[in-house]
Amino acid sequence: MPYRELYLNPQNIFLGRTTPYEEAEFALFGVPFDGTSSYLPGARFGPSLIREASCNLESFSLRSLKDAEDAKVCDLGDIAVVQGDVYQTMDRVEKVVAELNQDGKKSIMLGGEHTMTLGALRGYGRNLGIIDFDAHMDLRSDYSGQQLSHATFMRRVVDEGSDILQVGVRSICKEEYEFISQEGWNYVTALEIQREGIKKAADKIKEFQKERDRIYLTIDIDVLDPAYAPNVGNPEPGGLTPTQLMDLLEICGKVVGFDVVEVTNSGRMAAMVAAKIILELLCLIEV
Repeated sequence: MPYRELYLNPQNIFLGRTTPYEEAEFALFGVPFDGTSSYLPGARFGPSLIREASCNLESFSLRSLKDAEDAKVCDLGDIAVVQGDVYQTMDRVEKVVAELNQDGKKSIMLGGEHTMTLGALRGYGRNLGIIDFDAHMDLRSDYSGQQLSHATFMRRVVDEGSDILQVGVRSICKEEYEFISQEGWNYVTALEIQREGIKKAADKIKEFQKERDRIYLTIDIDVLDPAYAPNVGNPEPGGLTPTQLMDLLEICGKVVGFDVVEVTNSGRMAAMVAAKIILELLCLIEV
């Protein structure tokens, strides 16, 4: 039995419509897991909230002059998570994404907490460039005694040898600062974008993807300022506007998959923005 049938259960559908799997170019699934949340829980409700929001937005994009409803998207439902077990849940994500990749589908993952991105990246294997839009670097070696959590997963990505560009960061601990200082880290802060505009970030994105054949986008919705997305696991003042974020996403090419994570159930605004981002990407990504 395929993993997509073993571990996934369709419920409410993104945009209210779905393409048969065999015909689909994109395969969308949710991961309703927030087992390592450290501040505001509720990201496990994110996939459902994003789907609900998608059905209440117009699907035509004035950026690309395309209609997201024309994209061939199969909504596979949500991963059957193992509550409280980040490792088993991540293993299921990895197996599903590997299968989707093998079948030639571009994956769209709805979070859920950001930790699950590590599972998706493992599903794609090596030689993958990662562009991470996030308020936080998530580069701690451990957090509260946990080697794997929303605050450490990007350190594990580094351990596995992936190339990363981080955009919009504005929250960092001393350990992380020492680490990026030693590593010569590739990043653009939200402060730089606010003061100088998006040009520096755009140039870094273009340079990063020029030397790579496959790009994966991971979008923690907290990259946005809480004024625009207050309903997130770890809100951080001083973030990007939705327009700045979407202007940067418009530059991204060679995309094989993406995720949008950390929407919580404390309101609807972040879910609406997350759904809008996905609609725009469906129109922008080449298939």
